[in-house]
Amino acid sequence: MENGFKTFAEVISFAVMREEESHEFYKHLSEKTTDPFLKILFSDFAKEELRHKQVLLELETEPLEKMLNSILDEQINLGTTKHRKLVSPDPNMEFSDSLILAMKREEKAFKLYSLLAEISDDDEISVLFLGLANEENQHREKIEKTYTSLFGE
Repeated sequence: MENGFKTFAEVISFAVMREEESHEFYKHLSEKTTDPFLKILFSDFAKEELRHKQVLLELETEPLEKMLNSILDEQINLGTTKHRKLVSPDPNMEFSDSLILAMKREEKAFKLYSLLAEISDDDEISVLFLGLANEENQHREKIEKTYTSLFGE
């Protein structure tokens, strides 16, 4: 396999690690923010990341089929993410910066899973990664829509 992975077990292990990191990231942001909207949003994302981890660990056919169907749903990219500055996590960050940070994180997860789907030689594994990429993209879209409705642009 390309990109340093020798087996699909290594790919899955790496993806599980990234989901754990994302879970901790969103959990931390949820605990630190005083904004009720952000608290719920980040808490929901933390739960989603744990669900992604579980899907990766189980790799059953049924979730793969469900994710394949969701891939077919049309995705809207408002382009908000790529036009925003890079921000660092801070418990006292501005609401707009929290949304930018979350958008950037979801965009990176989307790119990771898209790449893993592309380099996979196994169709079922590719479908799994495409499904996860789609879900990360949906997270980004929700955040972009919130950002755009609150701050314009």
